[in-house]
Amino acid sequence: MALIIGFLCLLSKGFEYRISYVDAFSVAGGAVFFIGLLQAVSFYGAFEIFGFSASSFGRKERKYKDYASYLEQKSAKRKDSKLTYMPFIAVGVVFFIIGIILKACLL
Repeated sequence: MALIIGFLCLLSKGFEYRISYVDAFSVAGGAVFFIGLLQAVSFYGAFEIFGFSASSFGRKERKYKDYASYLEQKSAKRKDSKLTYMPFIAVGVVFFIIGIILKACLL
């Protein structure tokens, strides 16, 4: 994903200027990093209310008794799952650092 974002940024600015590579790596790194942060916030339950309301929308009988029981089941599920957002954050940081290094080399 970061490579695609970086390539699109290079296409828009052109391949002949070295500063375009700095922009490409920085924008791609920032975008992937913030996607990872959004996944981390979601993983820790910031958007649980939307899932709860969607689970009971359009049904006569609710799947969960109340919001507290929904949160208990989600937190039990979360204990078993892995940190799937970490690769996004790591790749984003690496791309952003590459952008900073390229910028330092241009000075």
